[in-house]
Formats: sequence, structure tokens, C-alpha cells
Amino acid sequence: MGENNNVDSDSLGMAAKALETYISEVQNNIQKMKDAAVDCSDNMGGDVYSKKAIEKMEDCAKALTKTIQEAEELLERILDRKTKIEESGDF
Repeated sequence: MGENNNVDSDSLGMAAKALETYISEVQNNIQKMKDAAVDCSDNMGGDVYSKKAIEKMEDCAKALTKTIQEAEELLERILDRKTKIEESGDF
């Protein structure tokens, strides 16, 4: 046996699947926010309140996009670890 692993390949696979679902759902919601910002701009004109609401949605979408990038990095690390475990035969 190789190094002592505290988690098995199946557990990492389930974690990866859950994280993929999370990423997909958040990406979908980011797109909804962007669409809502466009709709707000198109329908409400350029009044100050609409502009502030649009700015807040854009800020939130940017923050969520950063979160997604971090989640994708974590997913990559999980999948790398899963592959290493499977290749070592310690699963």
C-alpha cells in the first residue's frame, strides 16, 4: 500500500459530484442575476435607483464568479487526489 489516505476514492467522487452540482447551480444563478440587471436597465431606464440596484447585482455576480473560480480549483484538487488514490490502488 502507498501513503495512508484518510478518504477513499468513492468519497472523493461523491464530493466532486456535489461540488460540480454547486458550481453549475451558482453559475446558473449568476446568469439570472446578469439577465435581471439587463432587464432592469431596459425596463426602468437610467434612474438612480435602477443604476444602484444594477451595480449591486453586478458586484454580487463578480463575487460569486470569484467563489466559483475557487470552487473549480478545489474540484481540481479533489479530482487529482481521487486519481492518485485510484492509481496507487489504495481505494
